[in-house]
Amino acid sequence: MNKQLVDAAEALGKALKAMALKSVTAESCTAGLVSMALGAAPGSGDFFTTGLVTYTDEAKHRVLNVSAGTLREYTAVSETTVREMATGAKALTGEAVSLAITGYAGPDGGEDGTPAGTVWFAWAFPDGRVQSEMKYFRGESEAVIHQAALFALERCRQLLHHPA
Repeated sequence: MNKQLVDAAEALGKALKAMALKSVTAESCTAGLVSMALGAAPGSGDFFTTGLVTYTDEAKHRVLNVSAGTLREYTAVSETTVREMATGAKALTGEAVSLAITGYAGPDGGEDGTPAGTVWFAWAFPDGRVQSEMKYFRGESEAVIHQAALFALERCRQLLHHPA
């Protein structure tokens, strides 16, 4: 496991633990990398309970309750979808904080012309707030996945301390 990712997961874990919060992940294009980093962080059982990988549209709909209409109208790589992923994971597990990621790591982008490297993120918090953000990462598929996982962890920690 990459030290940079584990360090970011540990920093997020300390923030969650200090607030007595537990987390869940809902990942698509990162295929569980964020969950792996959280699980590799010291004391992870104190702040991380569930990692969900919902790679296909059908899995997003069946597991996370992402609306079939959302997937048809906006596609799997959209703000609407990632927000539904975050709220769905939170509702499914009852955890206080959820982190969701969906995107096109590459080598191809979306049929709608969305380029490879486009990744949507959403974080759902105990106060009902859902924060979402889109980033574009350059590089081969593996580099995009790593950058997306790192951003998701670091941004979640920032949002816990400083709601946008």
